[in-house]
Amino acid sequence: MKVKFHLEKDKQPTSDNGMKIIYGSAKRGGYRFRWYCILALVLSPILIMAYVFFQQYILTLAPGIITTSPVVITAPQDSMVTAINVKEGNEISYGRNVLELNDPVLDSDIQFIKTELTNLNKRKSKVQHDLKSYLLAIRNAKDNLESIKKIKLNYDKFIKEGKVSQVDYANIIGMYNSAQNTLTSADIGYQKALLDSVQVELAGGIAQVVRSLNQELVTKLSQKKLLSIHSPYDGNIIEINTVVGQRIKKGDVLATIASKVEPFVIAYLEPKFIEKAKEGSVVTVILPNRERLKGNVSLAIETTTKLPAQLAKPFEGPKSLLKVKVTLKNKITKEQWVEGMPVQVSF
Repeated sequence: MKVKFHLEKDKQPTSDNGMKIIYGSAKRGGYRFRWYCILALVLSPILIMAYVFFQQYILTLAPGIITTSPVVITAPQDSMVTAINVKEGNEISYGRNVLELNDPVLDSDIQFIKTELTNLNKRKSKVQHDLKSYLLAIRNAKDNLESIKKIKLNYDKFIKEGKVSQVDYANIIGMYNSAQNTLTSADIGYQKALLDSVQVELAGGIAQVVRSLNQELVTKLSQKKLLSIHSPYDGNIIEINTVVGQRIKKGDVLATIASKVEPFVIAYLEPKFIEKAKEGSVVTVILPNRERLKGNVSLAIETTTKLPAQLAKPFEGPKSLLKVKVTLKNKITKEQWVEGMPVQVSF
């Protein structure tokens, strides 16, 4: 038989010899929390290694951006911004004027060339005036010949009838021949002057200068036309990089315009995962808000050596990556993305 002893403490644990004893609350919870912290600290390297292993060998993640391949418009030459006809975010149609530039030096060159051409054209007009004097001489010679011809016809009649002497008839014949010679000389002079004019116009010094000035004027006018910036297609204004009155240099970025095509993703994948980036492969695009979208690899792989600025890490040198285009299966709304937004692509 088992004997049990019951002490007074078992019956009244809060009383000792008639005195009430108050015990503090249990502190087992604090010890348990410290134990969990120690356990987490010990296991954290294992968890980190497991996460890295999962990311590198089970999941294949690549940084990327959502884009529509926008066009960056640059300044065609040194100039000054005189007008901006659009605002950031506005829709724009093909051929619409975006910016107006002005180059005072170019305007001065164009005005100078036009003035020189006007002066040279005045000289050409003088040559044309000289040709008109030759034509006038020919017309006068013809009129004189016609008059003498009529007189000669009368003298031919009179000489047959014996009414005039041989001497008078000879004088008329001489006048008639002289008028013919005058007409011939005037015509020869006109033809020679015309030939000289054509030669001067085609190969003369003035012609060469005019041709050179006209060629330069066409070049300057083409440069002037380029100062009016137009949209290359229907799209949206993403960014305006200048203000009215700003002086810009050739090549400076003026604006960025995105077309109205469906946005797609450009991912930058490490070369060792090339087998996972075959055309048609299904991928998952992870947006910054952790929303996931399905997509397909739609473009042949290309090698690139530079990440976009928004994806490159500080002090990270250039490295060879695979540039992969991913087309989204579902249409993405304008509220879900902006041009160049960084995303992650899971292959």
